[in-house]
Amino acid sequence: MKGIIIAGGAGTRLRPLTYTRPKPLIPVVNRPFLEYQVALLKRHGIDEIIFATNYMADKIQGHFGDGTRFGVSMKYAIEDKPLGTAGAIKNAQNVAGGTDTLVVLNGDVLTDFDLTAIVRFHQEKNALVTLTLKEVPSPSPYGVIITDDNGRVQEFREPSEAQKKALAANPNPELTGEVDYINAGIYIMQPEALLSVPAGRPVSVERETYPRFLAEGAPVYAVSQNGFWLDIGQAEQYRQATEAILSRKISVEVPGQWQSAGYWAEDGAEVDPTAHLAPTVHVGRRARIGAGTSVTGKTVIGPHCVVGANVTLQDCILEDGVVIGDGVTLTGVILDDGVKVESDCVVTGSAVFASGSLLAKGTRITMENMASE
Repeated sequence: MKGIIIAGGAGTRLRPLTYTRPKPLIPVVNRPFLEYQVALLKRHGIDEIIFATNYMADKIQGHFGDGTRFGVSMKYAIEDKPLGTAGAIKNAQNVAGGTDTLVVLNGDVLTDFDLTAIVRFHQEKNALVTLTLKEVPSPSPYGVIITDDNGRVQEFREPSEAQKKALAANPNPELTGEVDYINAGIYIMQPEALLSVPAGRPVSVERETYPRFLAEGAPVYAVSQNGFWLDIGQAEQYRQATEAILSRKISVEVPGQWQSAGYWAEDGAEVDPTAHLAPTVHVGRRARIGAGTSVTGKTVIGPHCVVGANVTLQDCILEDGVVIGDGVTLTGVILDDGVKVESDCVVTGSAVFASGSLLAKGTRITMENMASE
């Protein structure tokens, strides 16, 4: 078997975090997101991996190289223009070569699903394609999949763009009490499944390829999983992924080690003895935290950050090289690489600041007054 990770999207919903890097390389608890997927594949015995890339493909290749550093072999299927999910998978298969079964992951899913069990189900059913399902409350902004009692797919119900936008605009829709089984973005595919994918144009595996298989009576199956699963396509989901790792809702390896004071820190981190850090805090390598500072909630302080004295941070994400002056209070804020916050600033709410931003001394921002700007 060979693994394919679809990692070509521009990550528009995560801007401004994706202006300077592709979405799959955004750090989640100080580890580029794609590393979690590579580790998942390796854990289940898949050590030949092909990245299907487009947006900032050179940065992904520059980070992973040939895969040796991660104990796997890596190749790259770079798209000159976006090919859609089916086109991207076929392009990656061409790079992979051979007649191997393919384990395909969407590059924006954080999960600990049992890939070995999914592959076993696929083999037992002698399936052409097996999709992985995740149970979610209804209604769902994701595509819903209907199967028979044997797991054979009967129908795909993709929400329209209008339905997706309506659900996205209403974060608390009225639930029906029922559940939907959604496409979790993990596929097991026989190589012949891609033979009929047309070349030269974008092709959606969800909207075109799989429905055609059903119309032709091909053996397409689906199996549900009960582990952790999260699509990190938006800023709020990025926060949720950070929270899930820090609170151990998903078991993954993160850099660093537990400190005697109870928080997690990486090599070279310096924390003043008078600072207070909660057990759910992660401090990056060579970061520095000043006297009297309080860091609580699910907070990640990135490598090389400098946090001044008497600072209050709660449920924040600080990326690489952020500098925070004395007396600052931040709650629920994401600061991209190199952001500078001068002394006595107060920022509360789900604010995201782009790389290189400067908050001048004494700035006061809440989500309410940001929304009115």
